[in-house]
Amino acid sequence: MKRALNNQYEQLYEKLKGYVAMMNFRYINLCIKADPAALISVKVNVEGTEKNLEQVAMTAKKDDYRFWIVPKFDDDKVNICKGIAKVHPEFKQSEGSFKVEDIGENANGRDVKYIELTMPDVDDNRHDALKDAVDVIYQECKALMEAAVNKAKAEIAFLSVGESKEDVDDIKNAVDKLNKSCEEHRDKLRDKKLQEIEEAYQNWLSRIVK
Repeated sequence: MKRALNNQYEQLYEKLKGYVAMMNFRYINLCIKADPAALISVKVNVEGTEKNLEQVAMTAKKDDYRFWIVPKFDDDKVNICKGIAKVHPEFKQSEGSFKVEDIGENANGRDVKYIELTMPDVDDNRHDALKDAVDVIYQECKALMEAAVNKAKAEIAFLSVGESKEDVDDIKNAVDKLNKSCEEHRDKLRDKKLQEIEEAYQNWLSRIVK
C-alpha cells in the first residue's frame, strides 16, 4: 500500500477526532453543571500580564452546580471575577470565606476568602436556547465531518490507481469504520448534553411548583 494512502487515513483520523473534541468543548461551555473544563478559557490580568486561572487560583467543585475559586493572592480577586465574567457572564458570583486552623500552640486560624460561582437555572427561556445551541453546534460538527470524509475518500480514490483490490478495500473499510466510530461518539455527546439540559429543566420546574 502506498504511504500516501495511509497518510490520508491518519489525516482524517486527526480531523474527525478534533472536530468531535471541539464540539464537546463547546458543549461544556453551554454550562449547566459545574464542569472544571468550562474554566479553561478564563484569563486573568495580573499586573498587565494575562494568566490562566489555575496560575492565580485554586478551583474546587462545591456540588454539581457550584464552584469555589480560591485566589492565591487576595489582590487578584477582582481581576479573577472580571476574567470569569468575560467568558461566562451567566455565572452568578458571590463571595464567602472559611477558617483554616494554623499549626502551632498559638494558632488563631485565618480566614480564606473564596469566590462562589453558581450555574444559572435552566428555566423556560434558557431551556429552549440551550437546545437550539446544541443543535447548531451538532450540525456544524456533522457538516465538517462529512466534508472531511468526502475529501479523504476522493483523495484515496485518486491515489488508489494501480493498487491491489485488497489494499483498496482495506483502506476504504478502515475509513468507514473510523467515520462510524466518530459519528457514534458525536451523537452520544449530543444526547448526553440534551439529557443534562432536560434534567436541569425538570429540577427548575420542581422548585417553582413547590
